[in-house]
Amino acid sequence: MTDLQDKSPPTALGGRLRMDPRIRERRVAVKRDEGRRRLRVLLVLGGLATAIGVAYGVTRSPILDVDRVLVKGATFTASEEINRAGGLVGRPQLADVEPTEVALDIERLPWVEQATVVRHWPSTVEVQIVERMALATMAAEGGGWALVDRTGRVLVVQEAPPQELAQVIAPAAPAPGRQVHPAAQAGLSVVEALPAALSQSLETVTVAEDDTILLGLKSTPTVTFGPAEQVRPKLVALSTLLARVDLRGVKGIDVRVPTAPVVTRK
Repeated sequence: MTDLQDKSPPTALGGRLRMDPRIRERRVAVKRDEGRRRLRVLLVLGGLATAIGVAYGVTRSPILDVDRVLVKGATFTASEEINRAGGLVGRPQLADVEPTEVALDIERLPWVEQATVVRHWPSTVEVQIVERMALATMAAEGGGWALVDRTGRVLVVQEAPPQELAQVIAPAAPAPGRQVHPAAQAGLSVVEALPAALSQSLETVTVAEDDTILLGLKSTPTVTFGPAEQVRPKLVALSTLLARVDLRGVKGIDVRVPTAPVVTRK
């Protein structure tokens, strides 16, 4: 009984266990390590916050504003117009220039089909432009003549129609940057599909109220094309007929049924 009492853990006054000094030292060391880790974390976070603040301040610096805009590929669209559309006037901060958003804004300009915007640090923006091509001309709503591309987009309105473009006779064209009437778009789809030999002799494309399309070719009778359906078969039939038939005394050609074109003589 005496031996068991001698092996019992040491106690302090009052009956409480007395902590081994080595355990106490270990606990103190653990708490110190935890404090050092928290301090390191705070120092790292503080350093990051400072770095972010400095970086942000640098991006607001006049050193990194847009000093130069390089516009490439634009023929019909002025650089000043491109800069205004893209928000590149007034020396904005280069960090605020979002290439995708700027490109979309520039692509709203009438002539611009595609815009690619690239930032070159510290102070240059490069804008690469792909412009649309005029396919035909139309009477404009407010007077004058509109140039339109294959998609039906109005590119510009000018006083006189260009002689090298066919005229689409359909509901008048709206303002530049907008789309033409669907009837006019049907006529444009025929113009776009014309083979080179026919395209060079095409003068007018008339779209009637019933969607019937009439083609006016140089030195050729009026061609009744019908609606903008089976476009390529109709053009093949027309090309074949023009190559094989003597057109003297012919007053009309009808290719509404491409497998059975009709020639009407005077």
